Amino acid sequence: MAYTSCKRGPLRARSISRAAHITAVIAVLAAAPLARAETKLVVAKVADDFALTMGDFGKSQGIFKKHGLDVDFPLITPAKMVQAMLAGSVDMAMAGGNTILFAAKGAPIKAVAALDGPPKMLVLSVAANSKIKTPDDLKGKTVAISNKGSLTDWAVSQLAAAKGWPDSSITRASIGDTPGRVAAVRSGAVDAAVIDIAAAAELEVRGEGKTLMNFGDVIKDYQNQMVFASDKIIKEKPEAVKAYLAGLFETIEFARRHRKECVAFAAQNMKVSEEVAGKVYDALIGSPGFFSPDGRFDLKTIEAMSREFKASKRLPQSADLKTSLNETFLPSTK
Repeated sequence: MAYTSCKRGPLRARSISRAAHITAVIAVLAAAPLARAETKLVVAKVADDFALTMGDFGKSQGIFKKHGLDVDFPLITPAKMVQAMLAGSVDMAMAGGNTILFAAKGAPIKAVAALDGPPKMLVLSVAANSKIKTPDDLKGKTVAISNKGSLTDWAVSQLAAAKGWPDSSITRASIGDTPGRVAAVRSGAVDAAVIDIAAAAELEVRGEGKTLMNFGDVIKDYQNQMVFASDKIIKEKPEAVKAYLAGLFETIEFARRHRKECVAFAAQNMKVSEEVAGKVYDALIGSPGFFSPDGRFDLKTIEAMSREFKASKRLPQSADLKTSLNETFLPSTK
């Protein structure tokens, strides 16, 4: 009996120790947050401009991952972007405000957030040695735009209207992308070009161009860029849409508080110098009201856009842009 008792003591002790260890492990696992699989989301961007790189910036800072998302940001032309959303290869998009026209005409997409207001990212640039000194000198001149019917084309029309000139008083040359328009103004093939503020700042830093005007000073009632979501992703993954918008506006707030990091990222992503990226940062984020603080749409602005689209016959008289808005997924302001 003594022998048996001697053997059971250590075995029992080891069993109690093992049980205690297992209990401790279970307690630790129960206390730790469960790892959740990240939801894959494809969010197209139609340009590598400062506002639309906020998605990439947020990804680089791990902000979307924190919201349970694994986001890709392919660069797609506006026309192909809409096609990709219809085909289901793109879930959401950050694009120009005129993309809402597709939704208003029946495309299964919705504008789910306002990104930025008047087009302060769009400027009119001329060569450094140009004889054109002010916008008043543009009458009868040729301006490079991306293509007919684009935002760049419409911006020139708005300038002519503001001056009280016929729309035909400024000739448009459809050149294509920003590098092409920059090359055209450098070579003297056109008198001026509508380009992104970063490209214009780069020209100024190199002493090759000068900025004549910012279109945000002329075009006031316009939602320059918006976030869109396909009806499919809204129906199938509403929480992903909500998480993306939460991450995006968290990124914008982070950018406001971290100039150095944002400028360094923008310089690398847009392939410009940090000096140029800094100028763009100060002109945009340093400008009150550039980014929407919460993604809410200003209905007066949407109504003004609707009137303009109808006047230019880009929107049927019976259409209502407000039916293409969905603010359900925006972060709460309470």
